Amino acid sequence: MRQERVVLGVDIGGSSIKCCLLDAQEIVRHTTLQYEHGKDPEHVLEMIASILQSWNHDGLIGIGFPGLVVGNRIVDAPNLGSEWEDYDLPNNLLLRFQNQVSIINDADAAALAMARETEGWEFENILCLTLGTGIGSAWLKQGNLDAGTEYGRMMHPDLNCSLEEWASVRTMNQENLSLKEWTERLATILDFLLEQFNPDRFILSGGITTSSEEWVALIEEKIAVPVVISKYGDLTGAVGAAKLHSV
Repeated sequence: MRQERVVLGVDIGGSSIKCCLLDAQEIVRHTTLQYEHGKDPEHVLEMIASILQSWNHDGLIGIGFPGLVVGNRIVDAPNLGSEWEDYDLPNNLLLRFQNQVSIINDADAAALAMARETEGWEFENILCLTLGTGIGSAWLKQGNLDAGTEYGRMMHPDLNCSLEEWASVRTMNQENLSLKEWTERLATILDFLLEQFNPDRFILSGGITTSSEEWVALIEEKIAVPVVISKYGDLTGAVGAAKLHSV
């Protein structure tokens, strides 16, 4: 990315929207927006508009979205609502602001953030998981992004629920789990994914990873491959979204 090519990265999450400006691969500004008036497309457009105006940004935009994305169109958004189904977010932004917009699944964006950031990434098969309202997943397979996996929606054969229903951060909050109880559930999920797909390592991102020393140590005792935390923390998805315009 050239120095003058500043990109706005937007990570639309189930509980908030993270935004950052990426300039020459460095975060120069960031913020978190809370949903105050709804999570439907019109309100999210207004939230993005507020950032464009307050930051005076008229350049490129990358968006990570929490659902299945095909081309520019959103197929579904299980944590945001049915209003998003078949919605073309990039073109709706383009009509209003004339910015060039790219969009990708939020977990795939998080994986992009870690491309070239992890030693050995171009030789390993790395499973990247985003922990939040759901559990997003994406692969970095020997230097290439393998998108659209949605492993969080997989049913666990012994738990009678999906992986994210068992061990998402939302589940921890809804069921009032202690950090230790949630960590044990997450270890169960990682062990299942390890058995199914045999990654060389896991990379975890999401807000809960910003304070992870205690629970990651517990995870590492239970999982047979390295478990790494994204250096970008809860901005991982926003950084990866911005990198849509540079990778």
